[in-house]
Amino acid sequence: VPQGAPRANYLTGLSVVGVQQIDRIVEIVEETLKGHTVRLFGQKKTGEGRKAGGASLLLPKVRKNPLIEIIPINTGCLNQCTYCKTKHARGELGSYPPEEIVERARQSFTEGVCEIWLTSEDTGTYGRDIGTSLPELLWKLVEVIPEGCRLRLGMTNPPYILEHLAEVAKIMHHPRVYKFLHVPVQSGSDQVLSDMKREYTRADFEKVVDFLRERVPDITIATDIICGFPGETEEDFEDTMKLCDKYRFPSLFINQFFARPGTPAAKMTK
Repeated sequence: VPQGAPRANYLTGLSVVGVQQIDRIVEIVEETLKGHTVRLFGQKKTGEGRKAGGASLLLPKVRKNPLIEIIPINTGCLNQCTYCKTKHARGELGSYPPEEIVERARQSFTEGVCEIWLTSEDTGTYGRDIGTSLPELLWKLVEVIPEGCRLRLGMTNPPYILEHLAEVAKIMHHPRVYKFLHVPVQSGSDQVLSDMKREYTRADFEKVVDFLRERVPDITIATDIICGFPGETEEDFEDTMKLCDKYRFPSLFINQFFARPGTPAAKMTK
């Protein structure tokens, strides 16, 4: 992640645009063509000095799939996971204003889109920095979804969806919302979760899954697992296997631990 390691040797002599500066890409290309090296890694700020979500959502775009609009609702996160390099690049939480997100969705539907996918490093944290919440945003969005179109909610970590479970379950019953949620657990061992600084326990994760499966019987819950985290024992691994066996997740992403330079986990003893 170039923004997470701006002084990396492989970036020497290159112009680089940061994740929050894509609205200045034309300026950067023009300066580069003149022989200048430009680096824009700064975080955008609101008028009140808070971190903004990023470049305007209303910029023109070319979609890989003309039927799907992917909308980032916030950038950054509130976690300090020991293995994560993305935090170095994206920084702290910065939410887009709800009216800008709704307008982007409305505009997309007029352009022929039939699905809206909401995405971010952690959708459950949306709005905590601007005095609103994820459920409030979702209820505003379903009001502008035309007949025959759908909304899909992206990844959320367990700590930040717990307080919204009842409202999220209600929203999942809306006919224009997919009954789908991606909730990464990463490990079924409380000790490993603590070492990862995930800020929840196995019981917290199970509460999320149990509640949603009870209230939304047809829901699909996807999750992620990191195997081989430093200090993980055979017993820890068995705890994870038992969790997977208990819930039989229809979508399970398994990743082998990789030490990201500059992260606390990279210094841990394997």
